[in-house]
Amino acid sequence: MSRHHLLRPSLLALLAAVAGVAGVANAGTLQISVTDKDGKPAQDVVVLVEPATKVAPKAPAAPVQVVQQDLKFSPFLTVVPVGTTLRFINKDSYDHHVRSTPSGPLGSMPSVKNFELRLDAAQEASASADEYKTAAPKGKKSGTSWQDVKVDQAGPIGLGCHLHSSMRGQVYVSGTPFFAKTDANGQASIDGVPDGAAEVAIWHPDQLAEQTPVRVTVTAAPVKAVGQLNFTPRKRKG
Repeated sequence: MSRHHLLRPSLLALLAAVAGVAGVANAGTLQISVTDKDGKPAQDVVVLVEPATKVAPKAPAAPVQVVQQDLKFSPFLTVVPVGTTLRFINKDSYDHHVRSTPSGPLGSMPSVKNFELRLDAAQEASASADEYKTAAPKGKKSGTSWQDVKVDQAGPIGLGCHLHSSMRGQVYVSGTPFFAKTDANGQASIDGVPDGAAEVAIWHPDQLAEQTPVRVTVTAAPVKAVGQLNFTPRKRKG
């Protein structure tokens, strides 16, 4: 075997390593802080980054869970890429009838996916369960009732329950792989954003009008951005 052939695998490995480093160098991290109209940290704001060169999102292999427990959707806001399978799981001791609803205070944003799911109670109902909680039949076996829904279009999906009108939740389906939601401090961080110009869109379930996008230039070093809602979100119970 010639010396040329002996060196070839090492050369290929070196080129692969260089390519890997170059790939890391061509992506950066966006750190954004979002406030409401009054300048206070805004929680549960969807942050979407659209690079100049669009990148198609990739759906996760496993379903993303949205749990119904204690008459609440948990988490309240779920953000997923297009193509994701959502798994709705009832962990309450009474039935739920999960349904998609329009988003926004006035229901001005139609749901991008329409569905209704009857989910049986997860546990045997207690004697104290009242008629409004649709108690499970006596002797029902303990377990978790769930159903899957695949979301294939970008946009909002409001969540409600036919049986419990106080239950409200939200799903946002992202058309970009670079997304996040803000925490209680109004902060969000998104890794792996391609270098170069990008537009950052922000969205909140309570908005009546589109929010002003933020334009940034992503580099290898973390980039900080600031966004502000043009309204003050309602306070959620619990």
